Amino acid sequence: MLLPLAASALTALAVLTMVISLRGLANRNADVNERMTAYVGGASEGGSFLPDGQLAERLNETIKRQTFAARIERDLAMANLPLTVPEYILLRLAIPLVLAATALLIWRELLLVPLAVIVGLIAPIFWVRYRRKRRNQDFANQLAETLDLLTAAMRGGFSLVQSLTYVANDCQEPTKTELRRVFQEVQLGLSISQALDSLVQRTESSDMDLVVTAIKIHSRVGGNLTTILENISTTIRERAKLRREVQVITSMQRISSYVIGILPFALGAVIFAINPQYMAGLFEPGWTLCIPIGAFVCSVLGFLAIQRVADIKI
Repeated sequence: MLLPLAASALTALAVLTMVISLRGLANRNADVNERMTAYVGGASEGGSFLPDGQLAERLNETIKRQTFAARIERDLAMANLPLTVPEYILLRLAIPLVLAATALLIWRELLLVPLAVIVGLIAPIFWVRYRRKRRNQDFANQLAETLDLLTAAMRGGFSLVQSLTYVANDCQEPTKTELRRVFQEVQLGLSISQALDSLVQRTESSDMDLVVTAIKIHSRVGGNLTTILENISTTIRERAKLRREVQVITSMQRISSYVIGILPFALGAVIFAINPQYMAGLFEPGWTLCIPIGAFVCSVLGFLAIQRVADIKI
């Protein structure tokens, strides 16, 4: 009797949280003027993600005063996710509840509820980090070609800001979005150096940091900026070529780390799906708990050790 009631309660709570968060995604006004108003600190009208606008505004203000809000907002921007901080928090609350209710309904084991909650809490974090890393990698791969287009535009007589706008129209994502954001920040009153510094923080690119440093030095002492950018572009291409060679050499080690990290958990999940009673004996109180704990610690340590060996900085 307890399991159906717990599953029903978790399902109802998960559905309620998911409906609130998805309603925010559907009703949010994506108008550029409102986004710019929010960017400069003004108050926007409407577009609240809760049915009660005053409640939504009060919730937004409460979350903004928290120390973690700025970090979450920065991570969402770097991952290019169209979510506000309250919406992201609601989704992070809904996903563990959905997984816990699903595990409880399928396997009818209370032991799986904490595990499902932990997985649901951790999965969105890794998803955002994966999107951020993938996006920054795509930007770094396109940087050399972007510098070639930028130098060509500057040789044609455009200024640096005009060249950035021109290049943004011909580049692929995510470079197009990032360069347009730089141009918008300049229009809002930031200097080109400040806008480029923000670009470096969002992309976490050491190559872009080198480009911005060269532009800053040129603005102070002068010189031929197009020649400097061409040399930087050549350096970036050579580093990318060397990085690809290192990735090929260390591919077997990285694959081995993934196998070592995933295989024990995948095998345990398969055995649990086939015979839950057999696997449940490992988690009973007593010395048998040392087996799953030791297996988990050793798998994680082996994965991290191989990843550290295969991670060669260039």
